[in-house]
Parts: sequence; C-alpha cells; structure tokens
Amino acid sequence: MISPIYRGSVKDLMGPARAGNIPAVIFQYSDAYSVFDWGRMPDPLPHKGESLAVLAADWFEQIEKPETWKEFSRTTAAQAIRRGNRFGSTFNEVGERLQLEGLRTHYLGALLALPSTDECAPLKLSDVKAPFRHLVVKKVSVVKPEITSVLGRALPDYFKTRQSAPPRLVPLEVIFRFSCPDGSSLIDRTSRDPGYMASIGFPEYQVIPGAQWDFPVLELFTKLESTDRPLTLTEALAISGLSGPQLQELLFKTAWVAALLRTVCAKAGLELADGKLEWGLSETGEIFLVDAIGPDELRILKNGIQLSKEFLRLYYRETSWYQATVRAKAQAKSQGVADWKKLVGKVPPSLPLQYQELGSHLYRALANELSSRVWFPDAWNLDQVVEKVLEMTRGLKK
Repeated sequence: MISPIYRGSVKDLMGPARAGNIPAVIFQYSDAYSVFDWGRMPDPLPHKGESLAVLAADWFEQIEKPETWKEFSRTTAAQAIRRGNRFGSTFNEVGERLQLEGLRTHYLGALLALPSTDECAPLKLSDVKAPFRHLVVKKVSVVKPEITSVLGRALPDYFKTRQSAPPRLVPLEVIFRFSCPDGSSLIDRTSRDPGYMASIGFPEYQVIPGAQWDFPVLELFTKLESTDRPLTLTEALAISGLSGPQLQELLFKTAWVAALLRTVCAKAGLELADGKLEWGLSETGEIFLVDAIGPDELRILKNGIQLSKEFLRLYYRETSWYQATVRAKAQAKSQGVADWKKLVGKVPPSLPLQYQELGSHLYRALANELSSRVWFPDAWNLDQVVEKVLEMTRGLKK
C-alpha cells in the first residue's frame, strides 16, 4: 500500500514501491513553496507541482542519454568549460565518459496517478500526453545526522550517516556558480574569510560583483541539517563518507551538468547564473544524480530579472515574520541550538493572490520553454512573466 514516507517542503515521498525488481519511491510534487529554510509556506502556487514534475522528467531523460552529451560536446559552452578547466585530464575524461554512457540518475519514469499497490509501471515522456505530478525514482537510504552534545554544544554527528549502506544519499548540497551578482552570498563569505576560496579549491578566482566564470565555482553545503552551512573540502570529505576520488567525481559531474543546463537555458534566451545538485552513492561506488532538478534548484534570469521564487523572498523580506527568522537564526547559532524555528514566535503571513497567480504562471512558462514540448498552453510567456515580476517587485528591498 502506497503511503506517505516523508513530507518535504515542496514534495512528498511516497512508498514503499517497486518498478519491476527495483526498490523505488514516488515523488509527489505539490504546489507548495519554501523560502528562508522555513518549510512549506501557507499558500499554494497552482500547477507548480506539475510544472516541476514534467521539467524534471524531461531533464532526467535527456541527461541520461549519451547522445545528449555528444551533441553538447560540440557547443561553445562545452569548449568554454574545457578551456576554464584547471584540473587536468581527469576532468575531461569525465566528459568523455558521459558521451559514451550518459549520466546515471535515480529517475525511473513518470506516473499519471498513485498506484493502488506497491507495483509501479513508470512511463517515459513520449507515452505521456498531459501534465502530471508523480515521478518514480530508485530508492536511496537517507540517514540524518544525530544531534549530540559536546562540551555543552549541540553538534550534528554523522557517524551513522557515513556508515549507511548504499545506494545512499551523499549528505551534501553542491552549489555551482557561473556568475557573482551584487549581493551574492559568496561575496559575504569571502569578505569574512579571505581563505575561503582556497579552502574550496578555487584560490585564483576573484570574487567581485559582476564576475563571471566559464568553469563554475563549486561550493559544498550540508544537506541534512536544519540550516545549510558552507563546508571546506576537508569538512565535506569528513562528513560525506566518500573517498577523495569519489568526492572529486561528484564535483566534476556537477560542473558538466551545470554547463549542459546552461546551454539548455541559453537556447531559450535565458541565463543560468547558479544552482544546486544532489548526489547519491551506488552499490558499486558510482556517483549518480538524485533528488530534484528544476527552477527551485536553479537561479535563472531573463534580461537580468530572476525567474525563480526570488520575487517571493522579496515580498517576505518586507514582513515582521522575516525579521523574526533572522533574529531566531542568530540566537540559535549563539546558543548552540539546532532548531531555530522554535525561537521565531511568528508564522509567515498569507501570500496575496496576485503573487500566487504570478508564481503559477512563472513555473508553467519555464516548463514550456525549457522542456521538449508545451505542456501548459494557457500560461503567460516569459516576457509577460518578466514584466509582471518587475511591476510587483518595484520598490521592494533587494
């Protein structure tokens, strides 16, 4: 019997399930959204879940194909990332393997509805005629770090996480950055820690507003803690349970996927500034792509305007609830407390209807433009979305 396993910020994990003899789970994409690490906010964005599901399925299917990587290898973007490569032949060899084998992911296919039993029959997109909100993916184990106390401080203990059997989630978020806009968090980190770029493997990159790179900056953050925190390469290796070569494979595959997605966006007249990916470790020690891939994980711009939930962040930054979250996070950090949400004392206010409508059209427009077909013919086009974002965020604090 399929039932909820875990309720996430924007999607639910359903199971247990099987696809043939493969242990699986079902991603049920909701119309919910999350900002500032809060979790689900009070109001839905209609059709957001369907938009994310169809685009994720499309991208997973494309990046699994060797033909996609062969075509990409001939683009100027592929040539640019090779030119920007400072890591020698090993990085280029990863690209060559992608052209031969494609990229392994956890994706198995789409579902039009939840099955009545645990047996799933996932479909490829060529067999699907209308939007859906369920994906079948291979099951990976997720073992969160336990909170322990050392000298009176609450600390995450990754011992059991590292020891969990594969296929398992690597407890890292990998952020890639092709550019450094004014206000980027990367500028703040490097100003506070001049040695930060060296600690993550990019000592010669100059971090200034407006900087751009053909080979993306790759940052590592925690994935399974209440607040994501940046990690040095040393820290990431320690908590991940990976070997050094496996961590490097994870980073190199991130750079190649980022460059491919950058090309997909460019073909639609869009700029991919940065994004995040998550990875798993297989039984054979291979690094494979997991979780979601879509607008919620990427910073996409058109004519300098962000096409993401950033306009929702701008709205909430004007509220007393947001100020309470900032104070709560600072207080939790100073006190060594893991759960900062208990310190907020407020709930997020409801989102005005015009923001809900804009969010709905934004996600549907991106699904239309970035996938292989038009799924939502009644959605605004991206020029209309940009115009509305400008109108609704004019005067809000950046």
